[in-house]
Order: sequence, then C-alpha cells, then structure tokens
Amino acid sequence: MKVFKFGGASIKDADAVRNVKTIISEYSDKRNLLVVVSAMGKSTNGLEAILEAYHKGDDYKPLIEEMRNFHLDISRELFNNQEATIFKQLDQLFFLLEKKLTSGIEDKDELYDQIVSFGELISSHIISAYLNQEDVPTQFIDARIYIQTSETWREGQVDYDWTEQMIKAELPAILDKQVILTQGFIGGTISNRTTTLGREGSDFSAAIFAHCLDADGLTIWKDVPGIMNADPKRVPDATLYDKLSYKYAAEMTYYGASVIHPKTIRPLAVKGIPLYVKSFVHPSDPGTVIGDVEMKDNTKTAYIFKKNQCLMRFEEKDFLNVNKAHLGVVFNELSRYNIKLNLTRNSALSFTICVDYNESNIQRVINVLSDHFYISTLNHLELITVRNYTDEAIKGLGIDPATILIEQRTDDNYQVVKKAD
Repeated sequence: MKVFKFGGASIKDADAVRNVKTIISEYSDKRNLLVVVSAMGKSTNGLEAILEAYHKGDDYKPLIEEMRNFHLDISRELFNNQEATIFKQLDQLFFLLEKKLTSGIEDKDELYDQIVSFGELISSHIISAYLNQEDVPTQFIDARIYIQTSETWREGQVDYDWTEQMIKAELPAILDKQVILTQGFIGGTISNRTTTLGREGSDFSAAIFAHCLDADGLTIWKDVPGIMNADPKRVPDATLYDKLSYKYAAEMTYYGASVIHPKTIRPLAVKGIPLYVKSFVHPSDPGTVIGDVEMKDNTKTAYIFKKNQCLMRFEEKDFLNVNKAHLGVVFNELSRYNIKLNLTRNSALSFTICVDYNESNIQRVINVLSDHFYISTLNHLELITVRNYTDEAIKGLGIDPATILIEQRTDDNYQVVKKAD
C-alpha cells in the first residue's frame, strides 16, 4: 500500500493534472494507493488575499471571481463533457466559500482555517473527477472526517488514536478496489469544524495517512530532483542527497529546509516507513529516500535559508537578571501560541529569540508579557543555517557584515540572522 502526495506546483494547470494521472497510472496498480493533494498553484495565497481584503473592508468579490475563473479554466481543459457534475460542485464550493466568509466568525485564526481550506477542497474535487473520467477508479474522501484535531486554529494538534481508528476502520476496504483521493493541510474537530495543520502542511497530512495505514512508503512528488544540500537558486553548485536518515532529515527541517514539512518525519519514523522525494518532471529519476538508511555524505555542507523571520527581544524591567523562572514564562507563552524558536541568545538582562513571523500570535505574546518585560521586535529578516560549515562555505555566502544582527557557531552549525535582501 502506497501514499502519494502532490503539491501545488504539481497540479498548477491542466497539463500538470494530466501528468499526475500519468504518474498514478505508471507508478501504481491503480489501487492500494492513497493520493493527497494540495491547493492548485498559488490558490492558498489567493485565499489569504481574499481574507485580507475582507478584514480590511475592501471589495473581495473580484478576488473570489478571479479564483473561480482560474479553477473553471483548468476544468474546461480537463473535462470532455462541459456539463459534467464537477462544474456544479465548483459552483457549490464557491457559494459556500462566500457564505463562510460572511458567517460572523470573529476569531481571525478560526476564520482563516474555514476559508483557506477551500483550496484543497476545490482541487481534490477536480482531480478526483478527472481521474474517474480517465478510467482511474477513484474514491473522493474528505480528510476532515479522518484527521481529527484539537481546535488549535492554524495548527491543529492531531489526535492520533482517534485518527488511526477512523482511517483503519474504513479506508483499507476502499483501497483494495480503487484509488483514494483526499486533501492535504486540513483536519476536523469533534464539533465538525475545519482546522489546518500549519502552512505547507500537506506533507504532514500524507505522513499521517501513511502512518495510520502502515503504508509501504510515502512518495512526495516535487518540482525538484529530490533533497539537495542547498537551494540551487542561491548556491549554484548544490548537489542531491541520494539517502538521508530520519534523524538528519528531521534536523534539516528543524532548521528550515523547505522541501518537506517539519512534522512529516516523525509519523513515518515511528513505523519505519520510507519517504521518497521525487521529481514529477522526471518521475523515473531516483530522487532521495529518507529512512533507516546508512548515509554516505552526512558531513556534506548544507545551506538552509529561512525567510520571513522576526527577532523578539525580552528585557527585564527594573534591571533584574533574566532567570530560569522568567525564561519559563516566556517559553510557556510561546508554546501556547505555537511560536517555534529557531534561534536563541540570552544575556544577563535580556533574552532574544528568532521566530517565524506571525503577526497575530506575536502580538498575543507581547500583550501577555508586556507587564513583565520590555519587548521589542524586528521583522522581515532571514535566518541562514550552514550545517557542517567551513570558513570557506561561510565566506562563499557573501553576506554583507552590515546586515548581520546575530551570528553564532556551534561545533556543527553556523547561524546568522540578517536583514533580508
């Protein structure tokens, strides 16, 4: 039994969807396969723009119409029958999108989950219908029924026991006969509300399904040949890893490697399920395998670039030293609002952290802790991590010293927080 995951770039237009059908046909037996899909192209960004316009009181309807036309144009290219059921389904989904937007949900993060989830719902309906048209028997399922989470908006915490029970009770019988097509990124709660699993969370969804189904493997189809030691756009001589251990891959995602979602590794490692990262452009190429493997190149220098970073500086009032108890208060609030520490530095009177920028959650932490600390922030930064660094590798980055805000080294890692270019 296999799980395939296709991201937004792999289903960005009609030709890309046709390529997905070809990969499914050539690299599976059209059953015992569960396929997870993301939103098409940049649809998630488009839905976020709709939300932003709504919150600002701007006219959001042209943005909804633009998104509707984008999906209709793809569907008109894919479907032989222009009266196919999929067009009625799309009308209904866009009607529900607008109704949900104006439903009176006051919590911005909760509304975010209800709206942005439509990207995956729309794409999965289109691709499921297309596969059936092309004689790939496919069962559409709603991931929100099976991946059960807490009501932690924008980063739902998965209830694995309940999720695994639901998946194992119903899906194996379907998989014996046909392909299952479902959504990444989204989950559901006991009160039938939609949650999301964190930005770019479709990889994580695929890993959850693979874990619960005891899959033979998970393949993530990307627009890159596999996992490389750097972004080739930033480091021209970047090279491919043929194998990575779970531990090494988890460390790379922790520091910000964007090829796979940080939460993807653990559900697979627990059951020893290999993860294959392969190119949907050249599907016969070997790509990278992550698993219980012997690495040949674990000393290779790796470059990880993480944008949209924020420095938060906590300074004790009354010139008191920052002690462990005070740090515990900070850590507790960061955890409560799902703010991940990417780098820390502390002195006698202050504590500085680098985190992913999330305006609403950062402001919540400031509101809670401002009575105890002077808190300052600096946004629009970049964190660069060089694993297995050398002085030559650092020099090769060509970083302007005037842009550096924090720089630190350990035995294995060099990290720098700098002003973004």
